[in-house]
Formats: sequence, C-alpha cells, structure tokens
Amino acid sequence: MAKHIDRLIETAVQAQKRAYCPYSRYPVGAAVLTGGGRVFPGCNIENASYGLAMCAERAAIYHAVASGHDAIRAVAVVGAAAKPCGACRQVMYEFSDKDTAIYLVDLNPATGRRSICKTTVYKLLPLAFDPLASGLLPTNPRNLLRRKAARSPGRTKRK
Repeated sequence: MAKHIDRLIETAVQAQKRAYCPYSRYPVGAAVLTGGGRVFPGCNIENASYGLAMCAERAAIYHAVASGHDAIRAVAVVGAAAKPCGACRQVMYEFSDKDTAIYLVDLNPATGRRSICKTTVYKLLPLAFDPLASGLLPTNPRNLLRRKAARSPGRTKRK
C-alpha cells in the first residue's frame, strides 16, 4: 500500500502544478486512489464568477467517477496548509467509507519540503449527511455507501 500512497501523493503534487488559480493564487492538487488501484488527479480551477470554481478534491473524484471508478480508497491533497472545504468533505464521504485515508500534504513551494498528516474521512466530517441513513439512496447504490450498511450491525435493508 505504501507504493500506492507514494504514487497518489506524487500525482497530487503534479496536479497542483496545473492548477488554474489567477484570483486566489492558491494552487491545490489532489489525487484519489480507487478500489481498483487507479489514481486520478485533480487541481483547483477558478473562474471570474467565483461560484463556478472547482476544488481539486472534487475535480479528482469527479474525474474518477466519470471514468467509471466510484469507490475511493484514499485521497491526497497538496497545497500550502491544504485542508478540504466542507463541500469536498461531503463529496469524499459520498464515494468512500468512514475509514478512507486522507493525506493532507503541506508543501512549502520555497523549500520543496513536505509534511504529511494522515487522517480519515470520518475525522474530517464526523457528522456527515448520510444519504443511505436518510433513505435517499436506492437498495443497491453504485457507491461504497452500500458497504457501510453491510458492515453496520443492526442496520436493515430497505425494500
């Protein structure tokens, strides 16, 4: 798994170099590792109409989903003190489970030094909106939330 994580982080570092952020000047790169072992990059992409900007984390997740991979095993986020916003945390929750590893990589552009903080989706968003618990998802959703139900004792399937 360590080899996958190194590749995941390096993909996020490379994605950060492609960030389009002329307004904030805050480049962020991200990468997701899917259940099948594929890695998908994403970078933040800004727009003059600020509400149309896209965070690197969601760009990477949507890239993976658009390519047919919707089970996220790990996420790396690279930037100066990079932390996912609330929207990105909720999207991560949708396509992963509570134990999915999140690697927050603080990359100092002047020195090239990296510090890595490993956490989980649940620690980033402990009271996430759970579409499975709310009854919004069908019996057989395409994402990993079905695994949560299978692992949670006492939870019954919906008919």
